[in-house]
Amino acid sequence: MRTERHFTLIEIIVAFAILSLIATLTGTVLFSVQQSWSKIKENTALLEDMVKLDRIANNVFRNAIPFHWPDENNKNKQIFKGRSDFLRLAYLHRINSEHENGIRFIELFLHENKLVAKYRDYPMTEENPEHCTEEVLISNVQKLEFRYAERSKNEIVWNSEFDEVAAENIPLAISMTITFEDGETVDFLRRTAGNSFVSTYGKYDEKKK
Repeated sequence: MRTERHFTLIEIIVAFAILSLIATLTGTVLFSVQQSWSKIKENTALLEDMVKLDRIANNVFRNAIPFHWPDENNKNKQIFKGRSDFLRLAYLHRINSEHENGIRFIELFLHENKLVAKYRDYPMTEENPEHCTEEVLISNVQKLEFRYAERSKNEIVWNSEFDEVAAENIPLAISMTITFEDGETVDFLRRTAGNSFVSTYGKYDEKKK
């Protein structure tokens, strides 16, 4: 006659302990995978933001040019406007079709912790701000700061404001500093295209004979 063998209490406890250990290890692995995936997504989003900012610095700042346009009194006025937290300029833009021109106008500013770009293909002024394309470049921005390089007595000085009324040209270079809400700070510095009539090479000074 065949007798049935029942599990002892110790065997049941050991089995539950093994199952608990397997469940704990599985949960730990899944949590680590989830954390790693979240970190990858976060780093990917940060990389995309840096690419956008680098594109602005390379395409807009480096191609910035002087541009004058008549105001409401029919007086030619510099389009460029540089403040510590606001920038408007004209820049050379790639022509993609026969209907486009080679100059684009853009404004960069901070609105509700977002870096916003507003642009169009004809001059932007205070008197005519309509019909612009607006795009949020990045979010979670705590502070936006522009600085402008000018030449003063053969020295390069950086100012947080640019006097476009008194200046005959645009800044030599533009610096943009962005502070994120987590405290991280990134800087972008580019020389402009429309103000290169004076050049220096480090501390080199050509001696006139």
